[in-house]
Amino acid sequence: MSTATGARRPDSARGRAPLRIAGASLGSALVSTAMIIAVAGTAMLPWWPIYESPAFVHAAGVAILTGAAIGFAGAVWSWPSWAVASAIAAAYLVLGVPVAVPTSAYAEVLPTAEGLVELVAAVALSWKQLVTISVPVGSYQALLVPPFVLGVIATATAVTIALRTRRPSTALLPPAVLLVVGVVLGVVHDEAAFEAGVAFLVTAIAWLVRVAIAERRRAVVEHSGESTLADVRRIVGATAVAAVALVGATAATFVLPPGPRDVVRAELRPPFEPSDYDSPLAAFRAAFAPEVAEDEMLRVTGLPAGAGLRIATLDTYDGIVYSVGDSDRSGASGQFSRLPYRLDQTATPGEEVRLDVAVLGYDDVWVPGVGRLERIAFAGPRAGELEDGFAYNDVTGTAGVRSGLRSEDRYTADSIAWIEPVDLAELRPGGAVLPDSPDPPDALLRLLDRWTRSSDEPGVRLAGLVEGLHREGYVSHGVGEDEVPSRSGHALDRLAELATAKPMVGDGEQYAVAAAMLARAIGFPTRVVVGYLPADGDGDGDGDGSGSGDGDSRSAGDGDVVFRSADLQAWIEVQAEDGAWIAVDPNPEVRPIPERQPDEPTVVSRPQSALPPPEDPTPVDDLAAEPDSGSEDPDRGAGWLDAILAVLRIAGIVLAALALLASPFLAVIAAKARRRRLRRRAPTPEERIEGGWEEFADQATDYGYPMAQTATRAEQAAVVGGLGPAVLASVVDRAVFGPDGPGDGDDERVWAAVGELQRRMDEPRTWLERARARVSLGSLGGYAGSRKGAGT
Repeated sequence: MSTATGARRPDSARGRAPLRIAGASLGSALVSTAMIIAVAGTAMLPWWPIYESPAFVHAAGVAILTGAAIGFAGAVWSWPSWAVASAIAAAYLVLGVPVAVPTSAYAEVLPTAEGLVELVAAVALSWKQLVTISVPVGSYQALLVPPFVLGVIATATAVTIALRTRRPSTALLPPAVLLVVGVVLGVVHDEAAFEAGVAFLVTAIAWLVRVAIAERRRAVVEHSGESTLADVRRIVGATAVAAVALVGATAATFVLPPGPRDVVRAELRPPFEPSDYDSPLAAFRAAFAPEVAEDEMLRVTGLPAGAGLRIATLDTYDGIVYSVGDSDRSGASGQFSRLPYRLDQTATPGEEVRLDVAVLGYDDVWVPGVGRLERIAFAGPRAGELEDGFAYNDVTGTAGVRSGLRSEDRYTADSIAWIEPVDLAELRPGGAVLPDSPDPPDALLRLLDRWTRSSDEPGVRLAGLVEGLHREGYVSHGVGEDEVPSRSGHALDRLAELATAKPMVGDGEQYAVAAAMLARAIGFPTRVVVGYLPADGDGDGDGDGSGSGDGDSRSAGDGDVVFRSADLQAWIEVQAEDGAWIAVDPNPEVRPIPERQPDEPTVVSRPQSALPPPEDPTPVDDLAAEPDSGSEDPDRGAGWLDAILAVLRIAGIVLAALALLASPFLAVIAAKARRRRLRRRAPTPEERIEGGWEEFADQATDYGYPMAQTATRAEQAAVVGGLGPAVLASVVDRAVFGPDGPGDGDDERVWAAVGELQRRMDEPRTWLERARARVSLGSLGGYAGSRKGAGT
């Protein structure tokens, strides 16, 4: 006893005994904490493509170090779990504003009341905002909150597990969650994801090796040599397995081609739906009305010579309206995303352009610009509102803002634009995929054949098409009293009328759509562009999109151009072989229109008769032709009446028998009609929209499609096949489960789409197949009633 007591005295004499944490020394705990910090740092790597900003590095570093400090302090002073959680919450509130919401911090250091409100709300709201916005996002608003809050929680939890539990190897789980969330919420960069995974795996193996060594040392102290040998074997075996796994994963990456990686960002609905707004081409004629033609719309500084100012790019045509495409109609149209920071357009051919735009009388949701946008900055009293509502489609180069632009709004846009003139005859078609569109009218194809029959080269035919429209076309908007009549619209029948009229009379609405359809027939991917053209352009129309504006845009000095309402124009873009989209103006120059030529009458000749005309009748012939004027037999009339009554009696018996036989089928038809009426008249829009989908799914069931009870609407749409059912399923899911619920008139539009899909389902089938479906009992069983939650 004295010896043991004496052994403790030197430590007592020196003061307090060395600090130990969970049986480990303070130095060992610091090393473990440092390794956990390294693991958490590699887990943050998949988040980098989302931000690509020094602000993210600062936020991630502060989050990891803060979490590690909280976990270490909790281990040193043996804090209970509620104390550790309270420390995490306090650190989030104190550091969150200057680190994760720096734009709302006072002097970028102290939190403000507004910043704290935004910080707390971001815990729930920033996740959805993060995946519905274009990347990189930089330090925009509160979008740094997700990596910051996850970094603090994951690191504090990992350090706590490493220092205070008997299974320190499980400390890898919180950083692994941080890694997976970064991959899921991030962007599809397969190589970057692989590199981040390898870095995380290396640091994780290093941690496991350290844990194994610590256990071995503990076993040396606590157990015999035989037990130590067993532990060593277990450590070596675990390390070998981890090494094999790392080598195998690396080899598989090089041997097997990586498939597409789905992320949450690719599945969520865009924040701006172009289908909610009218096509800019639909209201084209309204800009030329005499009462608004002189109104000033935009003042633009920095517009390159010969370039047009694009309002919107239209790539979707259904035979009636050319419109801005969206992700619902076709993935080829791209998707509108929020753009808070910048886009990388270094691979886009062209030159840098900076536009300063001041809104005068322009009032629409589309944000005018040129080329492919890199960055946009709003100014004016509504700058914050415009930044929040701005969305951009990088596939079509179209931008929009939900609240619309108004007078006194201003913005500066940096873009990459192709403005060099090109020789159309030298162009070769590109490979862009566009939404399907109907075939051009035969009258237009005959014009194309007449203008381009001299060559089979795509570029030469495109040049011949543009030259033919310039040569034979005349411009009239048909809105003034002294203008030649010209019907508005760009449906297929209007294009056929344009091609057959002599002279050919229309405006940009018709010429752009006609040129787009014929250029696609030649083989070029083609889009229609609506925008403003300066009237003082060079007018060659050979690739710069200029030269035929009807207005008189005026220079405002210092390189400014003021566009008026009548400067509106429509042109086309064709994709060349190198991927560049080349603007082509198919509009003729404004010139006097000749008198309309009368339609050529069609002469129909009377065929020669092969028989001679009849001879004049003689009196004898007339007498012989007279009918017998004798009185009718009354008994013969009564016999006819009896025969008719007998036929009616037999017909009545037959009809009664048929009605009896058909009564079960009529009952099925009546039940389905009542079910449809109840669904159509449901009390709430959500129930009416769900009822529309159920009506479509019931008909598919009656036609024999295997519609599973537990399948989602998307899976049921895949069973039927085609784009229409998939779009309808997406619309119904968004209306039923979306945060804002269905909009006004969505139920009517859903039922209209259901009717169209049912008609398409009926068309390819015989009348007998349709009749069988009408009386089928498949949709009247328990299936239809249990499908209400199919969208979940």
